[in-house]
Amino acid sequence: MRIIIYILITFSICCCSVYKKDSKSFNPNEIEVNNMGNISLLNRIRTHPGVYVEGTEENARVYTRGVNSINNQKEFLFVLNGVKVGNYSQISKILSPSDIKNITILKNASDIASYGFNGSGGVILIKTH
Repeated sequence: MRIIIYILITFSICCCSVYKKDSKSFNPNEIEVNNMGNISLLNRIRTHPGVYVEGTEENARVYTRGVNSINNQKEFLFVLNGVKVGNYSQISKILSPSDIKNITILKNASDIASYGFNGSGGVILIKTH
């Protein structure tokens, strides 16, 4: 029992020191966009495990995966450079995939509270170059 606890404590200390050395903190809801070229926004969003995409291209609908989306399907709100755009079909018309710098997906209640009812299904923040 003591050996297992010692290993867990040692492992947690090593992991914490590795993350402290890194200047950029790890955010599991952030999608790195490095040299992705012309991969569509929809395919980039599909890579996130907490997102459910229904349909294809302009007719697609983006939902939060889980019990909440089964009982009450509400689409993600897309925010482009701080401006509320709407759902996926609206942002796909105005955004070029090569312009995307960063994508952040917000699903926690505390994160989406400032977006009101429109953001109650979740918020996808997109920053461009």
